[in-house]
Amino acid sequence: MNAVSLRQILRALLILLIQVLVFKRMGLGSSWIWQHGDIFIYPVIVLMIPFRVSRHYVIIVGFLIGLVIDMFYDTIGVHAFALTGMAYARGLLLRYLEPRGGYQLSMSPTIFSMGLNWVLTFTSFSLLIHAFLFYTAEVFTFVYIGQILLKTTITLILSLLVVMGYHLLFNPRT
Repeated sequence: MNAVSLRQILRALLILLIQVLVFKRMGLGSSWIWQHGDIFIYPVIVLMIPFRVSRHYVIIVGFLIGLVIDMFYDTIGVHAFALTGMAYARGLLLRYLEPRGGYQLSMSPTIFSMGLNWVLTFTSFSLLIHAFLFYTAEVFTFVYIGQILLKTTITLILSLLVVMGYHLLFNPRT
């Protein structure tokens, strides 16, 4: 295991701790916004996996991280479903957003390597997919489509602000 991999694993553990110790508690508030939205920062772990990693590995990592979050949130596979779906869609998004010259396999999807506009677009679509799958799986019916869309929109905005803040503050080179 090289230093880059170790750094990414430590970064992932820190993000998981922040998710379950800080952002889970924020969702317990009685304010209207916390009743209809959450902040999810843990999808950034899957988003920042380097381009050279195979799609199958990314999907497995997404599933395992989702299961860990499910254990702390007392949900039965909802986070695992949403993050696995987002990890699957990551490959499609990367293909759709591929620059003209293609990706360099040594790069990661960070602001340093891809630029702010690309990262904002990639993160927005990924978090939209994650939030929609999460709230759809949570109620498991489209009868409440209005509620699903409201929660998806609020969660997307809150999560996007936090994730882009993370990208701008830390801006990892790898």
